[in-house]
Amino acid sequence: MKVLIVEDEKVAAQQLKDFIQEYNNSIEILPLIDSCAELEKWLQQKNETDLILCDIELTDGNALNVLKEAEINAAVIFTTAYDNFWSQALKLNGIDYLLKPITKEKVFAALDKAEAIKKIFSKDKNILSQLQSLMNKAPNAFYKKRFPVRVNNEVFVLETDSIILFRIIEGVIFALLENGKKLPLVEETLNELETKLNPEFFFRINRSEIINARYIESIKIQEGNDYIIQLKEFGEKLSVSSSRINKLKNWLNDPLSISMNKDF
Repeated sequence: MKVLIVEDEKVAAQQLKDFIQEYNNSIEILPLIDSCAELEKWLQQKNETDLILCDIELTDGNALNVLKEAEINAAVIFTTAYDNFWSQALKLNGIDYLLKPITKEKVFAALDKAEAIKKIFSKDKNILSQLQSLMNKAPNAFYKKRFPVRVNNEVFVLETDSIILFRIIEGVIFALLENGKKLPLVEETLNELETKLNPEFFFRINRSEIINARYIESIKIQEGNDYIIQLKEFGEKLSVSSSRINKLKNWLNDPLSISMNKDF
């Protein structure tokens, strides 16, 4: 753990240093800061520390005024002879407020609190990191990359990326391909299919069709605010349901911002 001491009285600063080293001699104590001007400069340089022990009334001003204007990325233990700043101080990343005279017991208790907070924060960071890693892997790990399709005694393996369009025809879902072929899928409903497709690339434009964004050639806005989609390598023009138009706009800007199957 790195600790910064902000104190304009040399004797008090040395006492704090001694208490910290007695508490744990592996703690790294950064060079002393003894003025608001130095503290402001140090914070502007975005130096890293885990904990700041900060006196409030320094020779050139009040340290709280400096901290208010800064981005603080560390916990702060305030050390002061004045009891009228505590409410304001604890809003500035303050985890403790020690009134002078400072004793070893006060410092040890404050450092215990700092250590406990650090452990909780580290645990939360690890959990968030794991969740983020899982989120990043989700498109590859959970969305279908291919569909096995049986036609009579022959099985075709369709790469999901190569499917231009999914369409319901007489109650059966078909995958339509670049070469004009259409092959039936075993999925029973379009809602079921949607959960298996990566929403970054696939969007349901109406009750019976899901398009592949890789094949969008153009989107034409006709009179009456009708949206017509032309896909590459596909002769038909596709109509977007009025209930899906706003979601289509959002999806085009940020594909992962919406859930595809809320309207059907």
